[in-house]
Amino acid sequence: MSVTFGIYIGCSSCCIAVNKDGKFEVVANAAGDRVTPAVVAFHDMEVVTGLSAKQGIIRHGANTVQNVLRVVGTMEDEGMSQSSVSCRPSWESGQARFSVQRGEKIVQVSPEDVLTHIFLMLKEIASAHTSEAELPVVICVPAWSSEGTISAIKKAAKKATFTVLAAISQPSAAILAYSLAHDNKHNIHVVVLHCGGTTVVGSVVEVAGGMLTLKESITSTAVAGDALTDVLVQHFAKEFYTKYKGDPLENRRSRRKLYNASENCKHVLSTMGTAQVYVESLWEGVDFSATLSRARFDGLVTATLSAFLLPAKEAVQRCGLTLDQVHKVVLTGGSAKIPRLQQLVGEAFPHAEFLCTLPPDEVLAAGASTEAALLLGQPSNTQTSSSMVPALATSIFCMVSGGESECVFSRGTATHSHQSLNLALPSPVLNTCSLVIYEAEEAIKEPQEETVLVQVDVTSLTSESKFIKLDFHLKSDGSLHVLLQEPEAKINRSFIIESERS
Repeated sequence: MSVTFGIYIGCSSCCIAVNKDGKFEVVANAAGDRVTPAVVAFHDMEVVTGLSAKQGIIRHGANTVQNVLRVVGTMEDEGMSQSSVSCRPSWESGQARFSVQRGEKIVQVSPEDVLTHIFLMLKEIASAHTSEAELPVVICVPAWSSEGTISAIKKAAKKATFTVLAAISQPSAAILAYSLAHDNKHNIHVVVLHCGGTTVVGSVVEVAGGMLTLKESITSTAVAGDALTDVLVQHFAKEFYTKYKGDPLENRRSRRKLYNASENCKHVLSTMGTAQVYVESLWEGVDFSATLSRARFDGLVTATLSAFLLPAKEAVQRCGLTLDQVHKVVLTGGSAKIPRLQQLVGEAFPHAEFLCTLPPDEVLAAGASTEAALLLGQPSNTQTSSSMVPALATSIFCMVSGGESECVFSRGTATHSHQSLNLALPSPVLNTCSLVIYEAEEAIKEPQEETVLVQVDVTSLTSESKFIKLDFHLKSDGSLHVLLQEPEAKINRSFIIESERS
């Protein structure tokens, strides 16, 4: 099987996964990290990306671009919140440009160029995992991305010589990573809560018949991972002032040093019980060191973390659902690794299955690589910007008279789907029984006549008959083809329910 890749690119970080033989693996960069900062620094003779660029912000902030995805593909300033970013875009004739100094010249750099450098960095990682020249990839983009943003992302990836199969949204990638789209007998509602560095996105996805429908998605920039870091910055600044009577927030350089240390502390406390913080020459040559426990961290950020849940709760409410009607919850994004946040999400959705077995900051790349493998495995890889897929408007059930109903296809099942069932016969076995296939929103014991698609009398059953085997094929024209078999009595029948009935 060919090797495919999945890339998640966000405002603050990016991640790449490789899919071989149907199994995905999130792969590390040269520094051994599986998640890389989406930061690009322009120097006199070179362009630096990733962790090295982020570490150099203190000295090269004016030439370092962060949160580039906020302006990619946009036509005007949409009120970006980048208080900690030094290199801000300027807008001329509806186009964003970053002014960076390279040698003695001031150079104008477009957001697409910045993004291309990020993809080139990811290309180096991908090339180490395949001998093929072609790098087929599916890109996962934030749920709030516009068509212009998605188009620009694809263009940048192609410039980096990736073969872009498709772009999918965060909720879709999360569903694919956990293989939630395989069940075509049950309709479920899944909440996907993405907790990134600059945004929190709450989405509700209906999974029906193997198809995904994004019912609602709400994005908040009021609180996100950066807000947690800011809480720690204020805490350590207060502690520093208590010890040394100095304010490390009074100048940009000291503030950036403390911000970097606080961000690292936040990541450490996601997996460890305590974190050591040390900043050399934080203020006026004074070094700063401190220890923070996870319990103290939880106390500092719990109020902020509670606000992370608001977009998801509002999305559920807008869908006309209650929190108890949510079947599964998936967490994605780096901030979702925080144990206290996971606890709050579990308490908010007590009846839902909580899915967090995959590292939250790697889930989206994994889901994108799964989609890439699916697309490459299809007979045709024709790319389309959008498509309409015929699907069932109502679920279809099957039952032996007097027995329990079994769901054949749930509402939303796409045409050209297959299903097989074994229906137990009542005991003692009668010579004749009736098979009823009907459509309804949910299983019922006595379907109304107008809902019955077909009723078939099965005769010549024997005392050895135990079950009826049924194979269903929902064809592209909407017709339902049924094969009925009973091995003991050697019954083999087939019939078709025309599309007007199904």
